Amino acid sequence: MGFQAEKAVVTAYAAALDAARPGETGAILARFCHPGMTWMGMHPWHQIQGTDRLAAKFWEPLRAAMGPLQRRPDIFFAGQQPGYALPGTWVCDMGHFLGRFRHPWLGIPPTGKAVFLRYCEWSRVEDGRIADQALYLDVDFVMAQAGVFPYGRTTGAVVLTPGPRTHDGLLFAAQPPGEGVATLALIDRMIARLVAAGVRTTPEDLAADWDPDMLWWGPSAIGASYGHQGYLAGHCRPFEASIEMIRHDGHETRIGEGNFGGFFGYPSMYVRSTGGYLGAASRTDTPAEMRIVDIYRRNGDRLAENWIFIDHLWVLQQLGYDVLARIGGDAPDLSP
Repeated sequence: MGFQAEKAVVTAYAAALDAARPGETGAILARFCHPGMTWMGMHPWHQIQGTDRLAAKFWEPLRAAMGPLQRRPDIFFAGQQPGYALPGTWVCDMGHFLGRFRHPWLGIPPTGKAVFLRYCEWSRVEDGRIADQALYLDVDFVMAQAGVFPYGRTTGAVVLTPGPRTHDGLLFAAQPPGEGVATLALIDRMIARLVAAGVRTTPEDLAADWDPDMLWWGPSAIGASYGHQGYLAGHCRPFEASIEMIRHDGHETRIGEGNFGGFFGYPSMYVRSTGGYLGAASRTDTPAEMRIVDIYRRNGDRLAENWIFIDHLWVLQQLGYDVLARIGGDAPDLSP
């Protein structure tokens, strides 16, 4: 009950990965994951097949640059939604990796100081092992900490993103099933309204679904916003003025447990730039896929907090703006 077996797998995996010494990551992934697992990453990694390749191409370089890494989760929950693209039981783990930034990573210059890398990891557990996984990272926040932030002025506030205001996001214990159902129903209602409107937000929409003192914790290229008016000014109006949705592709999964829920899409939707997105992308008819994570906290019959990840490096790459090249960086070697 309560997805406890699947949570235990992911908790043990995370603890083992934290404790790994250099060169041990591959053995840990082989222990907890199916050998041919699909890993869905952000630009510049994209999809990686197999645990050996994932260890060599992603985890070992990251740990060499910033290790040892501490995983510091703020939200942890699970759920099952059979009607989505990748059905089964998913466990969501969101927070920050903490390390000391000693060597370049993606061309981002090291600071020699503590560094926070915001993450949201989704793991589909099948037969006691991780069968599929998606890892979203706020790479832009590492750039901001290193002083090479490529976007200039953001519409929201770039801050170290906190966990829930209620400090109750780590759902290691089983939750009453009805609470997760209520959370997911509210998320579904809000998303249906937003998609039907072509991703155009009104004050009336916010009044229907969101607490007046809502907190929107956006990706660092956009920043955080507070309250209905802050959210409209700090995200909705600039975003909706510079991006047009072409098609909504749905999500790989959408789950809820207790007062928390969320989804990820790979991609979630296709968009085009109508000009000025993040101060970088020019107007173009070229479609770009947008990979998105949304995590929510429900307060009664309203959404109170929302944590968002967008693969902005990939969106802008498709629109002709190479963020890594702009900071003098390079994509990693992903050859076999």
